[in-house]
Amino acid sequence: VELKEKLRDVRNDITALSTDEQYQKIIDILKTDPDMIGEFMSSPVILTTQQIYPIKNYGSAMSPFYTILALWVGALILVAIIHVKVEPEDGIVGVKPYQAYFGRYLTFFIIGQIQTLITILGDLFYLKIQCHNPFLFWFAGAMASFVFTLFIYSLTVAFENVGEALAVVIMVIQVAGAGGTFPVETLPKVYQCIYKFLPFTYGMDAMRETIGGLYAMDYWKCIGKLGIYVAVSLFIGLVLAIPFRKLNRKIEKSKEKSGVMI
Repeated sequence: VELKEKLRDVRNDITALSTDEQYQKIIDILKTDPDMIGEFMSSPVILTTQQIYPIKNYGSAMSPFYTILALWVGALILVAIIHVKVEPEDGIVGVKPYQAYFGRYLTFFIIGQIQTLITILGDLFYLKIQCHNPFLFWFAGAMASFVFTLFIYSLTVAFENVGEALAVVIMVIQVAGAGGTFPVETLPKVYQCIYKFLPFTYGMDAMRETIGGLYAMDYWKCIGKLGIYVAVSLFIGLVLAIPFRKLNRKIEKSKEKSGVMI
């Protein structure tokens, strides 16, 4: 009985609705163009995407980050396998610290540039990434390699093994906070504050310009900002290293006495 009463109420409501004036107006509107109404209800907002600097695939978009990371790791490996300290040779006297600094760095620079050339050629011809200007792409890599090798070399000259450890720490910070994999705006606040001071940022941005397309002078601005780290590196290797020489010698003697550390 209860179910019968509910069905009677529903029938009465439907009958009342069918005679309602507003309901009839809605039915008339739907009858005019039901396809248009259905399309609007399924997608009330239509977005038109216009690509300004299109990149054809995800690999091309990520290549600046991994290329810059490879160049930093390459520079880090160099200080691990090649001595930065210039040992005295028989018959060669009066070598000044700055002469030893620049003379030994030439080895790191040349090997770093060879690493860069191999990496860039691999990106362009093996991975076949999108690149609007291969020459500028290589130049950005060459400049980044120059900065990275000089910076890590200077850290090692000034602080020896501690400098190598600092280079690893800086690399980890840059991987997480330079905006290589995610937009900087989505990162924690601390990374949003420091990313402007990381060399990864400008090396990647310069390479992105050559992949997506150049905009005004942004490429050269990134190269210029990357060059600031050359001055920072020279200050570390030539000036800051002076007061740490005695401390480094003491640490070296302590390591030799331990018989464990190299």
